[in-house]
Amino acid sequence: MTNHPDFSVVVKSRGRPPSPWKWEIYRAGRKSPIKQSEVYFSSMAAAHRAGKKALGLFLSEFHDEVGVEW
Repeated sequence: MTNHPDFSVVVKSRGRPPSPWKWEIYRAGRKSPIKQSEVYFSSMAAAHRAGKKALGLFLSEFHDEVGVEW
């Protein structure tokens, strides 16, 4: 479910060490994120894993709300 072409997870350094990383979910055609992590992560990998999980949850909720078949 996380491979929907209109949505992507991006990891960015937005904080200070030792935990500067946040994930952000973007939708195609938008410059600003539609959702982002509320916590910071100590590694890009950890932020990316958490972002992928969040994207899966977001897409399942989005799917339920609009009744769209992927």
